[in-house]
Amino acid sequence: MSQSSLQEERSAETRKRVLDAAISCLNERGYAGITTSEIAERAGVSRGAQVHHFRHKQDLVIGALDRICELRLAQLSQEVEQLPAGTPVSRLEMLIDVMWAGFQHPAFYAWLELVVASRTDPILRAAMRRISYRLGIGFKSAFVNFLGNQIVSPARAETIQSVVEVIFGKLESMAIERALIEPDQPDPPALAESISDLKQIVRKLLSPMYATENVGMVSRDA
Repeated sequence: MSQSSLQEERSAETRKRVLDAAISCLNERGYAGITTSEIAERAGVSRGAQVHHFRHKQDLVIGALDRICELRLAQLSQEVEQLPAGTPVSRLEMLIDVMWAGFQHPAFYAWLELVVASRTDPILRAAMRRISYRLGIGFKSAFVNFLGNQIVSPARAETIQSVVEVIFGKLESMAIERALIEPDQPDPPALAESISDLKQIVRKLLSPMYATENVGMVSRDA
């Protein structure tokens, strides 16, 4: 490896450490409580090294926003790829658990802090809109991987995607409620029941559609 390549690799690693430290601070202290000095200390870098990558606090926060998007998409994609084979209905039920776990990740709570802060910060708000759009595209890509090798017609895929979008919105609202509870505490009964209700909704909406298809296949085989 050349000297310039080695320097670029070290620079990228320093940048990542600073951004991950910023996310940690956002999760633990909130947007109002973070300081660039604490972020540098957590990252194990000098103040000068931090300023080299992020001259202003706002630059650092927007960089953290990009990093959060990257982490959330990577986590979702990895989890979706690891889902075992099964019917679209059973895989959707498993996806609910995967998505719910993602909504309790520190990166989500850091994201939530920046969503609230962006309401009164035009520059941060513009960055939030841009990165939220990218996050949405990434979620759709993960959804395509979720379908995997299932043989799904375009109309059926559209139905499943609509169901996933409803699930996502419900889980996001539940995650905001979950933010009011200590992180190390288990889900209260109401939230656990809501997860069960979501799975029941999936079964009610999609099971008849696939049951009809199976009946048809049996009739043709007969």
